[in-house]
Amino acid sequence: MKARARLRLIVIYLSAVLVLAGTVGPFLWLVSSSFQYERQLLNRPPQWLPNPIVLDSYREIFEGAVLGEASGVPYQSRIFLRSFANSFFVAGSVAAIAVLVGAYAAYPLARLTFRGRSVLLFGILASRLIPALSLAIPIVLVAKRIGMSDKIVTLVFINLSFILPYVIWLLQSYFKTIPIELEDAGRIDGCSRLQVVHKIILPLSLPGLTSAGILAFLLTWGEFLFALLLSETPASYTSTVVVSLFATDVDVNFVSIITAGVVSVIPPIGFALVFQRFIISGLLSGSLKG
Repeated sequence: MKARARLRLIVIYLSAVLVLAGTVGPFLWLVSSSFQYERQLLNRPPQWLPNPIVLDSYREIFEGAVLGEASGVPYQSRIFLRSFANSFFVAGSVAAIAVLVGAYAAYPLARLTFRGRSVLLFGILASRLIPALSLAIPIVLVAKRIGMSDKIVTLVFINLSFILPYVIWLLQSYFKTIPIELEDAGRIDGCSRLQVVHKIILPLSLPGLTSAGILAFLLTWGEFLFALLLSETPASYTSTVVVSLFATDVDVNFVSIITAGVVSVIPPIGFALVFQRFIISGLLSGSLKG
């Protein structure tokens, strides 16, 4: 039995190492490549550690707007920080609105009994079965017709429409894990239904609300399709769009693409690491009901 248990541990650890190498390995190579000259990327065998460490691409991205066109900094680098701020605004707005609206939409689905509740809940989730690509043309045409293309707020509402069903489904599952006796005690003490939500449900649901917000932020941060189709000027570009602009018909600046990509993934990775306790507890609590 001991030999079998030891063999099982070996298999588990080897599998974990392989998964880690397949996920973290490529990202570490990207980080290393961002500190190299472009000609070094073509070395065979690949150069895993930068020698020397080159900071030119990072300097162009973080100081490009200040250095200006006269310094020879690529146009994409000069507008990257602005697009980075746009991504923060869109993702942060979607996360905040999705959690706020999703909480009030999820509570009735979790606690109230009414005709068609199951159908409504299924319809909310089934709405995400429609591929976003199939809706791209009508959404873009409508946005242009009503004068809402090339606006940051349009990206907020479009992403919100795709993210909100996930948030509602996650939160209603989480609300079901909260003992109904706590709500009954609040009602006995004279709280209205809305006060019960504000004073009991929402404070107890902080892990679930946090995990839903982080999920909404991460999904929105990496969105590319509608950001590309609806952005016509640098004022509305997000970071994913600017990263793609480094590849042109004339040239592909690989080091700049890699550097911009590395910088772009820092916020979602940071959020995931800081709030991982809330994310895990929120997701597991909503999935272990019963």
